[in-house]
Amino acid sequence: LFNSKHCVGSHEYIQNCRKWDTEIKLQLMTHSVICRGLARTVKDDRTPIHLTKHLYKVEKPFREPIIRSSIEELLDNYHKQIEISLKNENQHKAVDHLIKTVRKICSTLDGVETPAITESVKKLRRAVNLPRTKNIEVSLKCGDDTSKSSSGSLQPESPLKVSIDQLTQAVEALLRLHMNSYSSSSAEISPKDRSAKEAWTATEHLQFTVFAAHGIFPGWVSNYEKYYLICSLTHNGKDLFKPVQSKKVGTYKNFFYLIKWDELIIFPIQISQLPLESVLCLTLFGILNQSSGSSPDSNKQRKGPEMLGQVSLPLFDFRRLLTCGTKLLQLWTSSHPSHASGMASKKGNMERIVLQVDFPSHAFNIEYKIPQAAETTVHHSIETLEKPLRERLLAILSKDNTIGLSKEDKEFLWEKRHYCHSHANSLPKILASAPHWDWASLPEIYSLLQQWPPLSPLAALELLDSKFADQEVRHTAVNWIETLSDDELTDFLPQFVQALKYETYLDSALVKFLLARALGSIRIAHYLYWLLKDTLYDPKFGVRYEQILGAFLSVCGKGLREELEKQTRLVQLFGMVAEKVKQTSVSGRQAALQSGMERVQSFFLKNKCRLPLNPSLVAKELNIKACSFFSSNAVPLKVALINADPLGEEINVMFKVGEDLRQDMLALQMIKIMDKIWLQEGLDLRMVIFKCLSTGKDRGMVELVPASETLRKIQVEYGVTGSFKDKPLAEWLRKYNPTEEEYEKASENFIYSCAGCCVATYVLGICDRHNDNIMLRNTGHMFHIDFGKFLGHAQMFGSFKRDRAPFVLTSDMAYVINGGEKPTIRFQLFVDLCCQAYNSIRKHANLFLNLLSLMLSSGLPELSGVQDLKYVQDALQPQTTDAEATIFFTRLIESSLGSVATKFNFFIHNLAQLRFSGLPSSDEPILSFSAKTYSLKQDGRIKQVSVFTYQKRYNPDKHYIYVVRVLREGQAEPVFVFRTFDEFQELHNKLGILFPLWKLPGFPNKMVLGRTHIKDVAAKRKVELNSYIQSLMNSSSEVAECDLVYTFFHPLLRDDKVEGIDGIARSTDASPSSPTSGKVGGEVKLSISYRNSTLFIMVMHIKDLVTEDGADPNPYVKTYLLPDTHKTSKRKTKISRKTRNPTFNEMALVYSGYSMETLKQRELQLSVLSAESLRENFFLGGVTLSLKDFNLSKETVNWYRLTAVPYL
Repeated sequence: LFNSKHCVGSHEYIQNCRKWDTEIKLQLMTHSVICRGLARTVKDDRTPIHLTKHLYKVEKPFREPIIRSSIEELLDNYHKQIEISLKNENQHKAVDHLIKTVRKICSTLDGVETPAITESVKKLRRAVNLPRTKNIEVSLKCGDDTSKSSSGSLQPESPLKVSIDQLTQAVEALLRLHMNSYSSSSAEISPKDRSAKEAWTATEHLQFTVFAAHGIFPGWVSNYEKYYLICSLTHNGKDLFKPVQSKKVGTYKNFFYLIKWDELIIFPIQISQLPLESVLCLTLFGILNQSSGSSPDSNKQRKGPEMLGQVSLPLFDFRRLLTCGTKLLQLWTSSHPSHASGMASKKGNMERIVLQVDFPSHAFNIEYKIPQAAETTVHHSIETLEKPLRERLLAILSKDNTIGLSKEDKEFLWEKRHYCHSHANSLPKILASAPHWDWASLPEIYSLLQQWPPLSPLAALELLDSKFADQEVRHTAVNWIETLSDDELTDFLPQFVQALKYETYLDSALVKFLLARALGSIRIAHYLYWLLKDTLYDPKFGVRYEQILGAFLSVCGKGLREELEKQTRLVQLFGMVAEKVKQTSVSGRQAALQSGMERVQSFFLKNKCRLPLNPSLVAKELNIKACSFFSSNAVPLKVALINADPLGEEINVMFKVGEDLRQDMLALQMIKIMDKIWLQEGLDLRMVIFKCLSTGKDRGMVELVPASETLRKIQVEYGVTGSFKDKPLAEWLRKYNPTEEEYEKASENFIYSCAGCCVATYVLGICDRHNDNIMLRNTGHMFHIDFGKFLGHAQMFGSFKRDRAPFVLTSDMAYVINGGEKPTIRFQLFVDLCCQAYNSIRKHANLFLNLLSLMLSSGLPELSGVQDLKYVQDALQPQTTDAEATIFFTRLIESSLGSVATKFNFFIHNLAQLRFSGLPSSDEPILSFSAKTYSLKQDGRIKQVSVFTYQKRYNPDKHYIYVVRVLREGQAEPVFVFRTFDEFQELHNKLGILFPLWKLPGFPNKMVLGRTHIKDVAAKRKVELNSYIQSLMNSSSEVAECDLVYTFFHPLLRDDKVEGIDGIARSTDASPSSPTSGKVGGEVKLSISYRNSTLFIMVMHIKDLVTEDGADPNPYVKTYLLPDTHKTSKRKTKISRKTRNPTFNEMALVYSGYSMETLKQRELQLSVLSAESLRENFFLGGVTLSLKDFNLSKETVNWYRLTAVPYL
């Protein structure tokens, strides 16, 4: 359905049709047939809301709460045991049963055993162990003469009865404590007549007693020697005071194991100085038992203390009353310590222990009353500041985020806050710079907030970060965010769900906002459900998300609730099938898949079901014949579903288990937002955006893009070394686009999508890029998959990064971009697209930093701290101009295109896949310059081999080739083969891959000082290469006689064409004649700008250069500012080799110290020349520009035709 507020082109379906160049099919439907089954009904409106009623159908990782009936049964049994115990028949046994019942009650209440219960049980045991006669004597003494009275008179209570009464009181106190700690419905309400004291007047220091941790796992007792707590007091995500560490203690055993501190913790901060949203965070650490032989990890003896769990408590409750009395805090243990201690919980559920903390109880309530905003109105213009102060303030305001703001910057910014109203988006920086958030500081902060001009929704998003805990700030931010459209909210929904962690109380503006918007949009409700459900597994905040999910399910309506239950069931079924297939041996996987999918098909016999990936897609059954599984390590399922819409295409998705898809979700979300930014700026980079959804812990669904293949699959059609060849991608595209028009369209799609991929993967630092996670659609659209490594966390080979290049851009990609081997203007288009896309994203750096910052608490291992945000900030070059950023990204393109490491990375992956699937056949080439593979058996054993001499060649650049003399057994005459230094290096590198555990001879260093292709270098390398092959052939027979070595020394067709080893390919004396300068042509693209008394001339591209002899020139640019009699204004660019269409993007032409008036009297003379080594450089064209014709106050970018102008 189209929203009347949006244009048709903004709809995802329309964009995909345009992208794939397919027909757009729209269906006009009457109002009456529109599906309304998921909307709330009148019956829903009349149904009472119960916040936990519907949670029982949700698979929860946390242990189920106590059921009231189980407690009632235990209490009934307890009272029965009391009656039996008070009868004077076998008291020992009866009391023993009574104590066991008390133990069961404590166990049901999370293993909490209060000091009162411990003491009462001890007294009870002592009482029952007293001799019976003594009991009577004590009775008599207590009763005196009254004992002699009639049977109807009062008898004195026995010690047993007194002990039981004390125990009963202790049990009742425990029940009250438990209910007050965990049940919202029974929260303690302070008496109305109880007096109140305002928090800002309370001078007492914050203090509390950490009593004990209850319900300790037996596995911890053997693995950990001591335990301690770190108590921290936080606000705005920072410590208000230095954290306090408790003493280190061991475990005790009463009914259960517990860690008992009974320690008073005092923070030297007055209650009056506490912000309302102050949070007490208690983190439990265990010190490993060094002598424990049962430790599952032998390395643990060298490890430091291990974090076992964490719990947080707001010091002021939702009624703004200071916490008092005894509190039981649930500390959920994460999976790591559970496994480390041998405590693998059932079904992966989280386990909890309980911290008992005693806060002081006052005779009055300490209440926090929110102050009113100050009534002062102070606004100043930034222009009224003195120049140094204004420039410093503007420099701080220009920063994209609070990352990198120094303490001095923050102090200065807060001091000058009233000068910043004209820079509305600076509000988060100013609030983050506020020195204090106590009661006395709030009036000024609230006054600033009320007078501030409204922020845009995306700028206000930053105010939901952990840096801003204040309720008023967050409430104001939500008010500004409410103008977001449903589509925009859906795009940023993961960040909003994470921001719920930073809410101090659940009754917050953000929770209400999300629930309200979910009620108004099925799409938002759908994704909110799955995001909340996925976050249930968070060990610290999972219980909070469970409560929010319960609220969502109680208000969403019966129709949507039942639909979400069906989806959840479908995901569970797919999960069971995927687990079964993964655990089955390779030979039995197909049968396991078949039987599993038949079970899923039975689900569809009763239901149609919307897909979790996309609520607009409804599946009616499986296409079991088309279902399969992938052969990768995770063995994901390929699921084919038949669309319930008769006009809809088959739905293909991948279902994975055993992999955390949350990072993939985040990377794809960032790429989708980048694409929307580009589209808004009129730049369509033809990006392929596919959906990915984590549906639970280490499982989820991924949309499959039709008609696409991995680069590896395309390249290995040309042999295991296909990654070293230039034509595979182009020929594969040609196969699916046979006409010239189709191929040009596919090539254009490739250029645009490749540019988008280069920028996106660089900015996000996406690593572990190999040819199995880069895909190509037959329409030419390139895209990346599998984002397991990002933000610069590269895969390592020992101490080396596997991803050496800034991003993946290989020569076979350049071949498609150029339309051949030589650079063309199409490559210049590609460079311009990259730089334009990069600069577009740089303008929105703050948005991306905010979005990633909100995800810091998500638990992603590669997004855990400011250093990860710093990676993106550095990648975006925030303090550079667009021209400087263009130069920077052009250098990245050159670096990536020249990276041999990427090709070897691809080759390694090809080799690994081929080893996995079997050895390569003999006709598959293993060296890039040899069409086939040869062996000792085919060619005969090599008897002698040596580097005989070297020759100079031109092809077209000057280089040296080495003549290798090869003599085989049974041959009278040696054979000579010709190999370049790079081909020797390829042999060595591939030997290292094939024999990683063998010590190979050292290879000569490729890097030399000065020029590489000169005679002295060749002579030195000849000796080194000869030494290398002698060592190689004398090494182990497994290496010396392998197919790789014999292929290297096999004669090639080019070797047979050489006229003789004594011939000189080209005389060094014969210098080619310099062509005349009669023919001139082409255009040059320049960027001309002026700032800080400096003229900047950036040569961007030159196209269509012409030479007299038709050979490709070596162009460079030379400029002068005329008049210049002494040639002091000469500037030159670098030389671009062998191309008619060079790309420079180089700011080498800089003229400093010129006023604008002086420059208006000058002319810029620009000449393009070709650098020649054996003859004079020759002129290719030039242009003279009068600077008075330029508006130097802004950048001018234009193409200029080259002519035969005079030049210096």
